[in-house]
Parts: sequence; C-alpha cells; structure tokens
Amino acid sequence: MKTFLLLLGFVLAYWTVEALRLRRALRHVPIRIHVNGSRGKSSVTRLIAAGLREAGVRTVAKTTGTKARFIHSDGTEEPIIRLGSPNICEQVGVLDRARKEGAEAIVMECMAIRPDLQKTTEERILHSTIGVITNVRPDHLDVMGPTVKDAAVALSATLPRDGVAFIGRTDHLEVMQSAARRRRTRLSTARHEIVPPHAMEGFAYLEHEENVALALEVTRTIGVDDDVALRGMHRVTPDPGACTRWRIVVNDRVVEFFNIFAANDLESTVTIWNRLGLGYRPDCPSIALLNLRGDRIDRSLQFAEAIEKDLLADYYVLVGDLSRTVVRRFESKVPAGRLLTPGGASASSILSQVSQFRGTDAPLARILGHGEETGGRTTVDVTDRVHVRVGGIGNIGGIGHEIVGHISNAGVLVC
Repeated sequence: MKTFLLLLGFVLAYWTVEALRLRRALRHVPIRIHVNGSRGKSSVTRLIAAGLREAGVRTVAKTTGTKARFIHSDGTEEPIIRLGSPNICEQVGVLDRARKEGAEAIVMECMAIRPDLQKTTEERILHSTIGVITNVRPDHLDVMGPTVKDAAVALSATLPRDGVAFIGRTDHLEVMQSAARRRRTRLSTARHEIVPPHAMEGFAYLEHEENVALALEVTRTIGVDDDVALRGMHRVTPDPGACTRWRIVVNDRVVEFFNIFAANDLESTVTIWNRLGLGYRPDCPSIALLNLRGDRIDRSLQFAEAIEKDLLADYYVLVGDLSRTVVRRFESKVPAGRLLTPGGASASSILSQVSQFRGTDAPLARILGHGEETGGRTTVDVTDRVHVRVGGIGNIGGIGHEIVGHISNAGVLVC
C-alpha cells in the first residue's frame, strides 16, 4: 500500500509540474498556430514559420513529417529524439522550449492521428489562436474513417476556440464550418489568387500553390506583407519528405528521379504525378517506382486499381514489403513486359535495372565530367538529355529511404 501511495504521489507531482510548465509556456507564447490536415502539414508549417521569421517575428516550429524536427527561432533545426513511441505529451516540452527561446509565435504540426488525441492536443495542450486545415483526403481512414467525411470531423477537432482558421480545398467544407461555429472561430478558405504571379518560381523544390496560399493567409493575419513573407518562404529548408527532382548517371544513362514518396495517399500522388507531366513518353520512358507497405494492403490495392488509368507510366516497378495478393493484382492490371518486381534488391541494383528501360533509341546524353569525381559524385549538367524519368511513390520507409539516400549522395539536385 505504501508503495502504491508513493507511486501515486510521484505521478501527481509530475503532472502538477507539467501543468504549471504548460500554463507558463502558454502565457509567454501569444501566437500559437496549429497545422492539421491530410497532406502538406509539414510544408505549410515550415512556410508559415519562415514567413514570420522574415518579418522579425521570433518564431519556432515543430514538424512531425518524414522526420520530426524542432526549428529554432533562427531557422536552424534539429531532429526530435524519442526514447519510445511518439506521444502527444512531447508537445508540452516543445511549447516550453519555445518559451525559453523567447518566441513570440509557435507553429506546430499536429502529430496525432486518433480523433480523441487530436482533440486533446488542441484543447488540453496547444490552445491555438490560429488554426490551419490543409485539406481533407482519404488517408488514415482505418483510424479516422471509415469515410472521408469522418476524417473531416476528426480533423476539425483542432480548430481553435474564439480564434481564426484557414482551410484549403475540401469537399467537406460544411463539416469545418459547423465545427468553427461551435467554437466561435472565423473560418476562411485559402484563396489561390493571393499568390502573386511567378511566386512559385522562387522555390528550389516542388512546392504546391495551395500550401503557399494557406501560409500567406496566416502571415497576412499577423500583419506581414506578402513580399516579406514570400522572401522568407523562398529560403525555407524543405521537409525531408518534400518533392524534389534529382539527376543521376547510372550505366552511362541519365536518370531523372522525382521523390514523391511523401504523398503516400493515392489522390495526392495522382495530383503530383500529373502536375509533373509523368506518363507515357516514347522518347524518355516514365517509370512508377512503387514502394509498398505490407501492413497497408488496402492502400496498395488502391494503387493497383489506379495504374493504367489515373497513374499512367510506361513501366511499373514494385519494391518494399509485397504480399502475393498485391503482386497478383498488379500483374492482372499491367501488360506483360511492363512490370518489374526486383525482390530484395539493393537501392543501387534497383536503379541499375530501372536505367535500362528504353523508349525510342536516342543519342547518349552529354555527361560533363563523366568518370571524374567532384566531392564524391559524378558531375551532371542539368540541361543534359534525360534517358529515364522515375517517380518514387507509395511510401518512403525501408527501401524508399535507401533509394533517396543513394540518389542524394551520388546525384545532382535539380529542384
């Protein structure tokens, strides 16, 4: 009994200290921005923080994307180190770090997926003054579903009380509007027309206009001029999962690789795939490199249904944890000779096999410095003729990380 009482006392003391620490942090960080949604949360978090920093607003941010990051008020960042599984209680510590850095604003990406934990994060921890919902798409429906409308209800739990909020395009706006009315929060849809012409050309990676529009709506609300906010956004460090384009020489052929792994739901993937113009290219074959998860068979089957219809490519390559059911479904959809399953091959072996895919014969690309090394990598002129275009999609875990790591070490970043 005495041991139980001691443990109970310890727990009560711990939660009392945490509650006091949280209350103190909330008093000292007046602008608190909570970013939630199906896709684009990490990018929007970084964009908002960069725009505010550029205007002299002392801002910290925390993302939970491909690799969780704490972004200091000077723009430098460090990984979030966890001793166990992710837990929303870490957000209390993040708020306290923001206070210690003298932050005037914090931009925090929602790390919760379960609807009850999303609600707890907002109402018991962050108490945001500005809310952002990037979009509502059919993702994590096993937890927030079963329907997309159910997911919209779950995401709406992070809208602030007595604040302002912005939302990207969604088919379930009425769900968000209803939640905002109950919380006495003014909800607005981000307007694409506020993004100035040519503003998207300033990014060194593939950014989405809807993300920039949302970020600008927030920075405007705080009183930052668009030109100042965009100047900061153009210098932002992209999330590790952001869509980037690389070129790498493999077997004397130039392979152009698009990292689309972070857009792991089908709708987002198809949108980016089409925006990039990937598809049938007789002079430069297009390859869909799908890294699939064994614990997400339903999602893998969704991708199988989309190929040859919404997700067009000359060839399809399946890697990752593949079940026989998934492979058979792809085999039933893809004509013979256009599907490759390299099994447990390494990243370099997969890229070597992919580089051999051909459309019509074309002269060998002019490769500058071929055979010579500069800083450990072969130099490639970004204007060179590309022989193969590859889009990495599905999920970045496992072999996905290895592929991206191999390309980033041996290739040239185009954008």
